[in-house]
Amino acid sequence: MKKITVALVGQPNVGKSTLFNIIARGNAIVSNWPGTTVEINKSTVVHNEYELEFFDLPGIYGLTGVTLEERVARSFLLEARPDVAVVLVDSLNLERTLILALEVLEITGKVVIAVTKTDVAHSKGVHINYELLEKRLGAPVVPVSAIKKIGLDRLFEAILRISNEDRRPLTISYGELEPFISSVEQIIREARNLPSYPARWLAIKYLEGDPEVEEILSKSLADRYKELEEIRGECKRRIGEDIAVFVSKKKISYIQESIVKGAVVRAVVEEKRKTSSVLYNPVAVATLSVLFIFALFIGVFIVNTGYPLTAILVRAGQSELASKIEEYTLSGLVEKLFDYISSIVYGRLGETTLALFITEGLLGGVAAVLVFLPLIVIVMAVLGALEDSGILPRLAIGTHAILQKIGLSGHAILPVTLSLGCNVPGVLSTRAVPSAGERLRLIMLTPFIPCQARLVVLLALATGIGGIAGSVLVPFVYLVSFAVFATLSYASYKLASKKRREEVELLLEIPPLHRPYARVVWWFTWHNVKHFLAKAGTIIFAVSIISWGLQHVSTNLSFTSDINNSIIASGSQKLSFLLKPLGISGESSWITAYALITGFLAKELVISALMTATGASSIQEAVSSLGLTVPSLIALALFIALYVPCLPTLAAIYMESRKARYAIITIVLMIATAYVLGALAYLLANIFL
Repeated sequence: MKKITVALVGQPNVGKSTLFNIIARGNAIVSNWPGTTVEINKSTVVHNEYELEFFDLPGIYGLTGVTLEERVARSFLLEARPDVAVVLVDSLNLERTLILALEVLEITGKVVIAVTKTDVAHSKGVHINYELLEKRLGAPVVPVSAIKKIGLDRLFEAILRISNEDRRPLTISYGELEPFISSVEQIIREARNLPSYPARWLAIKYLEGDPEVEEILSKSLADRYKELEEIRGECKRRIGEDIAVFVSKKKISYIQESIVKGAVVRAVVEEKRKTSSVLYNPVAVATLSVLFIFALFIGVFIVNTGYPLTAILVRAGQSELASKIEEYTLSGLVEKLFDYISSIVYGRLGETTLALFITEGLLGGVAAVLVFLPLIVIVMAVLGALEDSGILPRLAIGTHAILQKIGLSGHAILPVTLSLGCNVPGVLSTRAVPSAGERLRLIMLTPFIPCQARLVVLLALATGIGGIAGSVLVPFVYLVSFAVFATLSYASYKLASKKRREEVELLLEIPPLHRPYARVVWWFTWHNVKHFLAKAGTIIFAVSIISWGLQHVSTNLSFTSDINNSIIASGSQKLSFLLKPLGISGESSWITAYALITGFLAKELVISALMTATGASSIQEAVSSLGLTVPSLIALALFIALYVPCLPTLAAIYMESRKARYAIITIVLMIATAYVLGALAYLLANIFL
């Protein structure tokens, strides 16, 4: 069976991922382009005794190599050399999306043009002569509608046909630039040790000033590089403007005059709605975006855990109703399921060590994974709906001006907001951020944002402190946490911009608003949830079982039901001296160390660990029995808010960054920050309180 490799190339919002999901039918392998965090999805499909291997390249606006995604897509086309490149163009924005198609055609002639959203275009009165486009482009042009599965058979047939033909790259005349292109191309063709890239493409890119091409030619043509520089210098003088801009103008003119003219008829011109002006008012759109995001955030977490609705009901004296709502939330139902399974195990095996291992170890490990499943499903479904409907780009625009001040773009609003409820979906939602640099910064910094679990611990400590200090503790810790997040975000952005000339820009397409397609949202959700379970879930499950063993095995390696005699308690006693900068010392200091270690698994476990180790019946009693002063409790609260991310968050960081070093850097950065600020808070509290 002959194998054919096919690269799917297209701009964001052109329907590329939808087409890939239709083709892949949910069977895709996710991998990273070597040395980067940019994902490439791969799926193999058998068609007419051919094995078609599809690669879904990242959405890009061009092949200039400005962004990491563009460099990855370009490298794939030049180095992996797919048998066919399927370039998707939007029938509603044909002229603009054809620019990328021309860039690909200049690299390889083995291209199929897939015109997407044809059903929508037809309903809007846009009619395209596909045969004329095909003749002018010199490549098959196939109208497709992935949602309605229109044109897929023709697309497959075009791929098979082109894969068996020998086709040359497209040649576009650049007018006054042609003599200089020919001169550079001739020198390139005479070189023997150059990569086998198209010589004309290399010549054009060199004249444009492409850094990667300059580096290649300076090494391979060291003896003639001065001659190349002289040609480019003369070219700049003759053209009288930036050569890259000149080339871009020529491409646009070529599309308008030689390709689209006479091939596209617009029978209906849709009038803009009056409400559209509101969406471009900077104040209105920023306000609406923030309100929408927070409403979305509250809705997601109410469905998952009931919070903050349950907290409001408790405050209103409706504790019974709050408990009932919490019981029947998604997380509550998952908890009830595991309680039921545990009761069956104890009923069959009794209160034995084996039963304890199965219920708390194995089932506890599974529960540690599945407790996040409802939240991940909801968040990914919402994210998929926002992205597919066209709302997400509008939210990014609305909040860009605010976030730009701390070195982030408007794309960061969703990860930041979701992290207030839980850092795991906050980290996972960073995949909607187009810039790889900004995405990595968000992956590593969102754990600094206090989540719901940390809020519970902070409220417990505030209750233990009491008085005015207790009243202002939670707002103080949140203020410090957000200040740390903003400071580190801005500092890391400045550092990255010096190394890679990174700018906080928001260049994106505003697609038409439409009802999200259920099938697309399902694919997006299933793909990401499956990815989470396979990667992060495995880590969480394994570490949860190891943790159970450390809590129930004594130092002489015998089973113990008393956690005070366990290996983890012994280790906590040896590590308790590290808490002295926070003013925590004495015989009970190991209990605090133990609670912090347990908090690595899940932050809410800090409370249960304190109560278990002290034997207290309430959190107030547990905090009091530690014998800590008010300054020490303030320092501890700040430390808990900022120290290591919980295990599920750490697993998500590793899964999204694809490198263990980023997870390690995050741990070191958070511990160092927590230590410095915790110790500083202790010193200042001793002075002023």
